[in-house]
Amino acid sequence: MAAFVGVLSVYQTPTVELYRRTATTTTPLLSLQLSEKSHFSNVLKAYNSGQRPFSFDSSGTLRSGFKQQRFGSIPSAIATPNSSVLSEEAFKGLGGGFSEDSLDDYYDSETEPSSAASVLQEELAIPKLGLPQSLIDTLERRGITHLFPIQRAVLVPALEGRDLIARAKTGTGKTLAFGIPIIKRLYENDEQRGSQRQSGRLPRVLVLAPTRELAKQVEKEIKESAPYLSTVCVYGGVSYVTQQNALSRGVDVVVGTPGRIIDLINGNSLKLGEVQYLVLDEADQMLAVGFEEDVEVILEKLPPVRQSMLFSATMPGWVKKLARKYLNNPLTIDLVGDQEEKLAEGIKLYAISATASSKRTILSDLVTVYAKGGKTIVFTRTKRDADEVSMALTNSIPSEALHGDISQHQRERTLNGFRQGKFTVLVATDVASRGLDIPNVDLVIHYELPNDPETFVHRSGRTGRAGKEGTAILLFATSQRRTVRSLEHDVGCKFEFVSPPAIEEVLESSAGQVVATLAGVHAKSVEFFTPTAQKLIEERGVGALAAALALLSGFSRPPSSRSLINHEQGWVTLQLSRDPAYSSRYLSARSVTGFLSDVYPAAADEVGKIHLIADERVQGAVFDLPEEIAKELLNRQAPPGNTISKITKVDYRFGRFF
Repeated sequence: MAAFVGVLSVYQTPTVELYRRTATTTTPLLSLQLSEKSHFSNVLKAYNSGQRPFSFDSSGTLRSGFKQQRFGSIPSAIATPNSSVLSEEAFKGLGGGFSEDSLDDYYDSETEPSSAASVLQEELAIPKLGLPQSLIDTLERRGITHLFPIQRAVLVPALEGRDLIARAKTGTGKTLAFGIPIIKRLYENDEQRGSQRQSGRLPRVLVLAPTRELAKQVEKEIKESAPYLSTVCVYGGVSYVTQQNALSRGVDVVVGTPGRIIDLINGNSLKLGEVQYLVLDEADQMLAVGFEEDVEVILEKLPPVRQSMLFSATMPGWVKKLARKYLNNPLTIDLVGDQEEKLAEGIKLYAISATASSKRTILSDLVTVYAKGGKTIVFTRTKRDADEVSMALTNSIPSEALHGDISQHQRERTLNGFRQGKFTVLVATDVASRGLDIPNVDLVIHYELPNDPETFVHRSGRTGRAGKEGTAILLFATSQRRTVRSLEHDVGCKFEFVSPPAIEEVLESSAGQVVATLAGVHAKSVEFFTPTAQKLIEERGVGALAAALALLSGFSRPPSSRSLINHEQGWVTLQLSRDPAYSSRYLSARSVTGFLSDVYPAAADEVGKIHLIADERVQGAVFDLPEEIAKELLNRQAPPGNTISKITKVDYRFGRFF
């Protein structure tokens, strides 16, 4: 039976769900002895002092590295999303009283008091983990000082040699979760062998990824963490010969997509006979992109004695079958559990109702207000939409498209330009929703409803990564509101339903971004323009600076008005409010039209959408009029008890927005 470790699904509760072993069957798994220090420290100290909790003998059997004696029982991994570092008490609370020959890999839960979630930063600080100094140095240079939940949950059992199945939210640091223990083990092996690095050596690590982008990201992460290791990333769409040559020179780590891995195996360029560590990253997406057969062919060619780690956000049937067939008594580390929510914490979710024609109108405003000059990814369903949306955006905001028809060379140029900030908006199809190595994405916009909850999760996971905050916005048609509610239920998330930004918000945000860029102007350039600036201020006062800000913000002319109901330009949304003391009858669309006919007949002829206020305590309606007619209506005298006003925001008490 596979071992299982999990966490609470209620994020805001400061408690840690812990697990103990139940003695039912025999397994070769031994636990470590409890001491006054935490379990985490004990295991690492035992490992670093030369005791190996687990190793493989010549026959391929998993063996314990400890003397036969009675041990306290401790599960191999645990994590909680409630704190950035797991507490010492949480690890201590895992003790049981079972001997090494009476342990089953099943855990039932116990809930510790909230004090168990206290944070001990020093306990899991990178320098305290007994890692090679070279690895510590590279991690700290990259600003990595403590482990994230998935990393701390995986570290101990991975060092013990366990096969693992790990479930975690997207964007939580999974690459280093397997990278750190593998790099440590490789370093120790090289130390024992005298660091002899033979030319033409076969790979000891194989990482399979569903997309070229993810493969490149994983390889980059490993290379930056352990530059002394030889790594090769292989995927389709680029020179086959270049990859062959890299493999022939000798390599420690191979990262690649299953299709190209199969090609290299069949061409006798890649030999897997010395692979000690296998990682399947985002295994569920292997199925989604049709790689299941290739993956199984590759696994059949691996040595039977190896450590295998499988990472997957979801567990479809094929992934479970894969684990049963190719993993040895795996320990399951589940940082998702039964909860449906799989989005990383810190992602704010907004839903905005928009018509097909108004989406492009409001898109640039959403980017301006919510991204605030940062990086944005807009996801479209089709390649044509990606091209058209990107072209429309470019008129106001630099953007480029990314989809399957773009060549590999152009794809890499586009991604590099986006990373470097040469343009701030990437419009992409779902080919880009996984594996993109793009840090600090501030905003994700779903231009259409995604096909399924998993796609929504993986798209949204491009922001809010590695503990940072982010924003995801879903655009939907009014008729799709029920589907949006279903998405909330399936994912376990909650949208805030909002209207598009008002013109005033767009102008304010644009001005703020321009002001922020002024700090980047070189002092010498400022000196050159200072005399002209002084002259302008003398002649025009503060108006000169305001005009400059307007021009730099892209608003040299006033923006046209826009409906708050359907977002069409050239329309103004007004509100009619009626005092119940003057009339007890509730308004209807017909009565609103009749009211307008009495006050200003032209308004009744041109009125657009009408929505009644859904709050029973309020008699009123909102409606659209062409801009000039709206101005004239506002100048007319309304009958007693009635008020007509221009509104700048819809608060979703209105009609169908309720």
